[in-house]
Amino acid sequence: MRTNPMDSFFYALVRVVDAVYQDEDLGDTLYFILSLAAELTGGKGSTLRVLEHGSFNLKVVSSYGLSQEYLKQGAIDCGKSITEIMEGDVIIINDFESDPRIRNREVAKREGIAAFIGIPFTVNETTYSILRVYYPAKKTPTHEEMELLNTLGKLSCLAIERAAISELRKEPS
Repeated sequence: MRTNPMDSFFYALVRVVDAVYQDEDLGDTLYFILSLAAELTGGKGSTLRVLEHGSFNLKVVSSYGLSQEYLKQGAIDCGKSITEIMEGDVIIINDFESDPRIRNREVAKREGIAAFIGIPFTVNETTYSILRVYYPAKKTPTHEEMELLNTLGKLSCLAIERAAISELRKEPS
């Protein structure tokens, strides 16, 4: 009997909402979200990067399925990434071999990555994030996969905001 991918998506989202709602450890929650993003869409790995106000550096706050060597290399695409993120543009690079935005082709090749989908989010008025899922081959996402990634990204922002509010409550006044 073949399972419906929407059933998997539904149960994954239920588990993520529970983790966010119960204020589970932020690191564990983000890792769980990233693991689902990659596994449910056929990805090799995923990252959640944050661009904070006044910075032009996309800092990896959580990752799944990618080597430390790869993560230390920084963003593999250059140019318009930050502008695209701030404008809310989805980024799909489907062919690392020919896309001029890819600057570290050899690093990506060693990691076994040939494509990625990046979906930007606004965490708050000054902080932006991007959920990226990396694929070993060209990837044309389905509408359902894009909806899932969009929802997982929003839930990651919610988890970050809840963790920040929790920290503020702990600080002495």
